[in-house]
Amino acid sequence: MEAGRDPSLPTKPRKKKRKRGAFVDTAIWDGFVKAPARTESSLGESLLYPFWGASGITLLGFLPPLLWIVSVPLITMVAALSGNESPFRIGALLILIPATLGFVSVFGFALLFLGRVLASSAIGEVHHPRWPDWDASSILFGLGRWAWAGFIGVVVGGFPTVVYWRYCGDIDLFDGMILVELASLGAVYALMALLASILHEDTLAANPFTVLWAIRKCGWGYATPCLLAGFAGIVAITLGLAVSEANSRPELSAFLLWFFWLVVLYEAMVVLRVLGLFYERHARELGWFRDRTRWGV
Repeated sequence: MEAGRDPSLPTKPRKKKRKRGAFVDTAIWDGFVKAPARTESSLGESLLYPFWGASGITLLGFLPPLLWIVSVPLITMVAALSGNESPFRIGALLILIPATLGFVSVFGFALLFLGRVLASSAIGEVHHPRWPDWDASSILFGLGRWAWAGFIGVVVGGFPTVVYWRYCGDIDLFDGMILVELASLGAVYALMALLASILHEDTLAANPFTVLWAIRKCGWGYATPCLLAGFAGIVAITLGLAVSEANSRPELSAFLLWFFWLVVLYEAMVVLRVLGLFYERHARELGWFRDRTRWGV
């Protein structure tokens, strides 16, 4: 007992020390899985990232059906425009504009949140970022940043693939292997271009000098997010082809389209989480990120 302390007064309870790596209960972001006390150290832990926060669970529960709703008219109108009957093509063209606007607004909102996932992961945040405002200017900002980064990444990264495909002549097995390798290298460039563009808050940061310097600086540590993104892309493409092949069965096609969006959003959260943590581990070497960003993290 402390000297001079009245024994009748209640004593303050001692705080229990928390073990590093233990899982914690938080009323703010607890989801289906308890959030870790620190950022993940393995890919297996990152696979649970969408499920340990209310934002991630809301994203997976709310946005896939909403994207399904806005993508069905768009797909239907595009299919009608590809037909040969002019009366249907005129009607489809009139409906295509509002259908496109609806899809762009919802998809842009999803990309805005995913940009925040990448930015918050890059500064070592454990919990999910807050939801962005449903504001047209903010959605256009996020969509433009993603579109430009993707465009630069695909154009610059895919340029060698296109050049080889144009001049190689008839494609045999050997040519096919080279094209796959060149396409993979282009995807590696595009992924780092996206990271640089978002964390620099500057679309010009996706230039070859910045991107190639970063890849060289990080070395083989960059392989994990690249392989994960490649696997996620293969799964998404496979599901997309399954949706297109199921047109003769409307019920199956509708289910597969919803499942496609669910898987794509889950994969995007995990890939961007791993990519952000990759930067967080190499932040001292790259030094890109600013303390305050327009991404709202």
